[in-house]
Amino acid sequence: FVCLSGVVEFAGRAGRNDLTKALADTGSDGVAIADASGRVVYANRAYLELTGAEHPDDVRPVERLFTSDPTVADAIYRLAQAVRAGRSHVEEIRVPSETADGAARWFRLRARPLGTKGRLARIAAWTMADITRDRERQETAFQSLQQAIDFLDHAPAGFFSTDEKGRIGYLNATLANWLGYDIAEIGGEGMPLTSLVQGTGAALLQNIVPSPGAARVEVLDIDLRKKDGTSLPVQLLHRVAFASDGTPGASRTLVLNRQKSGDAADALRAAEVRGGGGRGRCVWRVFSIFPPPQSQPWIATARSSARTRPSRNYSARRSPVRRSLPSSRRWRRRSAAN
Repeated sequence: FVCLSGVVEFAGRAGRNDLTKALADTGSDGVAIADASGRVVYANRAYLELTGAEHPDDVRPVERLFTSDPTVADAIYRLAQAVRAGRSHVEEIRVPSETADGAARWFRLRARPLGTKGRLARIAAWTMADITRDRERQETAFQSLQQAIDFLDHAPAGFFSTDEKGRIGYLNATLANWLGYDIAEIGGEGMPLTSLVQGTGAALLQNIVPSPGAARVEVLDIDLRKKDGTSLPVQLLHRVAFASDGTPGASRTLVLNRQKSGDAADALRAAEVRGGGGRGRCVWRVFSIFPPPQSQPWIATARSSARTRPSRNYSARRSPVRRSLPSSRRWRRRSAAN
């Protein structure tokens, strides 16, 4: 090998040399060929640009590029050891910026021997790619994912997911707080569904009638078991997706706490029941004088239900004086007469 302006001269026919040279020189990844002593015998133009070498004589091997950072040095040592053992190896390294306000750069390094036997086995091919933008996109996506998980963890409703074996693999922080658990207690293996669901509730969740190729959502009112043994009344919106053969997949369950709002809801329903009878007529008469906005559906319902009742005939008792009065005054006199 001969290092000359970033061009290597391969043995063989001239046409083959030109093709190989063009392929190596025009690549976007940096390529460097090092002999058994570690001396660079070839480096393409991309390698010169990535390493900051202004002239082919300034080219340094990868093993001498990042000696100031111990973490990077360890990764390069593993690459060199793999080449000496006749194996290929890949490492991703983070190189801090030389300036205080500069951003760090990420590189993907590959090292492999050119052959398995003879002289080529002692020659190493190093490739170097700048993956800083890819890492930035990955970090942005990871941060977005972390934000989404944080939103789900601190939602005003509980959430948990179970696998096909009935083990809870995920429990958000809201539900864990309601039940008195620490999320770390669930661990990587999860916890059985029966540890949270009391009585026949677990059987209801695990024996949903399958819908092959579709998903089913069931609404269940059950009690969950807290860590201290007490009960928590909840409403579950339980969704299970089934495969084409009817095999259930992982479930997703939304948990609504009925302990805080149950009494208020019952009182409201009781008030609605007691509010029947003659109140509809009063509402209709009041709003006949002061019409409400059409966006109030309950008022429109009260008025329509009151109009269906038979009305009294006042035409026989009307006098010429009453007919000459405005409609609103006639209505008030008629109400006083009744």
